[in-house]
Order: sequence, then C-alpha cells, then structure tokens
Amino acid sequence: MNNYFKHETAIVNENAVVGCYTKIWHFCHLDSGSRVGENCNLGQGVYIGQTGVVGNACRIGNNVSIFSNIILEDFVFCAPYMVFTHISFPRACITRKNNFAKTIVKKGATLGANSSITPGIIIGMGALIAAGATLTKSCPDWALMVGVPAKQVGWVSAYGEKISLPLVGQGEWVCINTGDKYILDNNSVRRIPGKIDILEYKPGKKYERLVAK
Repeated sequence: MNNYFKHETAIVNENAVVGCYTKIWHFCHLDSGSRVGENCNLGQGVYIGQTGVVGNACRIGNNVSIFSNIILEDFVFCAPYMVFTHISFPRACITRKNNFAKTIVKKGATLGANSSITPGIIIGMGALIAAGATLTKSCPDWALMVGVPAKQVGWVSAYGEKISLPLVGQGEWVCINTGDKYILDNNSVRRIPGKIDILEYKPGKKYERLVAK
C-alpha cells in the first residue's frame, strides 16, 4: 500500500519515490526517477522531472514544474505559477536534455507567485524571492530578493518576518516568535536557532505546520 495520498487524476510513474504523509493533488505528474519527500503538498498540475528532487515538508503550489536537475531541500515553499527554467539559451530546433543546469533551493526558502528562477543558481537557506521577481544569480541565506532582475533589499527570518538589519555591516536581531538569533557579519547573515528549531525535520512522523500568531 502507498503511504501517501494520490488523487485519482494524478500520475505517479514507476520508479518515482514518494514519502509518507505526502499529498498529490489533481492532474499532477511525477516522472520515473523523481523523488518527493515526506509530508509534502503538491497542488494541482504539478510536474516533477526524472531527476527532480523535492525535500521533506515542502509545499508546491498549482502548476509548478520541478524539472530534472532541480533540487529542493526541506521546507521549501513554491507559490502558484512560479517558474524554474532549466536551459540558458533554449532553441526549438536543438535538444539539450543532457545539459539541464543544476539549480539548488536550500532549506526553508520561499519562491513567490509568478517568480522566475534562471538555471544553474543556488538560492540560499531561508531566502525569500518576492512575487513576480526574476532571479538571475545566486542569493545568500536569508536574503529578501525583489524586482526584475531581482535585487536584495533586506533579510527575512525563518518565521517569515523582515529582519531589522542593514544589508552590510555588523549587528544582531532576535525573532520574538521563535527565539532565533540572526547575526550580520559584513554582507552575510547566520541563524542560531531558538529552543525549538522550526526548520528541524524529524522523519517518519506526520508533520503539523505551525499556526502563525
């Protein structure tokens, strides 16, 4: 028996791997070789390519395609209609299926609705790409990226709040909701989790998402 939910209209090809407690909704297609972790939610019309990887506790909105060589770590949120591209210079007359660039989205990142991600980049842990933004280069952990092309305008916490620190310099900020401490050192931010790390995943258990205060 499958230990995940699959809507009757969804297609999960042979050799696709799906973790327990995951929900796969209307008209999704998981290609052979694709991997989806535990406690994920795949909205209507989601496609996962042959070497596409979705980590644990991810939420994939309607009509998002995770093509081959795209890797999502745990707790990644892809809002509806955001787009991953996988070829830098595509042509209809040339097939480049063996040249898909690897794109990595690190733990806890959010990709806003209708945002576009160009191939071959790394999206840092907890980064937030705003709705409608076009990300053309890798971005650091906890970065808030806005615009076309996307530029960093600030920092954002794991809880989803703007961090009151400048883009460059020295400083500390503590999240009142989680107790996480964020330390700015020059042009990068590192996070020290509070007593309960909301980005720690415990495998094999049904995951209950936090309710915002």
